[in-house]
Amino acid sequence: MVSLKQKHVTASAVLRRLNSYSQQHPVYLALRELSRGVRIEFLLRYVDDQDLRKRIDDQLDKLESTHSFARAVFYGQNGQIPYADKEEQRVADACKRLVQNVIVCWNCLYLKQYLLQAPAAERQSVADAIAASSPVSWQHINLHGEFDFSDEALKDSLRFDVEAPFAFNWAPQAARPV
Repeated sequence: MVSLKQKHVTASAVLRRLNSYSQQHPVYLALRELSRGVRIEFLLRYVDDQDLRKRIDDQLDKLESTHSFARAVFYGQNGQIPYADKEEQRVADACKRLVQNVIVCWNCLYLKQYLLQAPAAERQSVADAIAASSPVSWQHINLHGEFDFSDEALKDSLRFDVEAPFAFNWAPQAARPV
């Protein structure tokens, strides 16, 4: 451990060395016991700390939301890529990620515009609400059907001023303790 800490040896070299020994090697047994202690300590903290449980649950919800988002975007062929060729699979996956990134980018632009247009008195509460949410949201996006980008259809659409964030004078209130 000291050698790892002082960077005299890499972690991969230690693991390679430990894998060459039997499972009865004293270093292997010591590391196994150490990992048990770390897991037990985490479990005790998890059981005792309600805030930790809430943070972990929130992160798991975000992760599940991200998986649901990927499934919603890739709805064709029951979410399976039917191509045998690796290159076709790679292109299909890249297209799915591109659509996901476009949706997240749109959500970020929309939230930024909403924040910039919020009255000064409400701006901090809007910023807090945005910070507590995630731009991985798709329920407001038409993933199926036809898309109309004609001038007539876009006349009442939201316009984004790309220069506005750079000219905006943001003076957030002092950070509140969490």
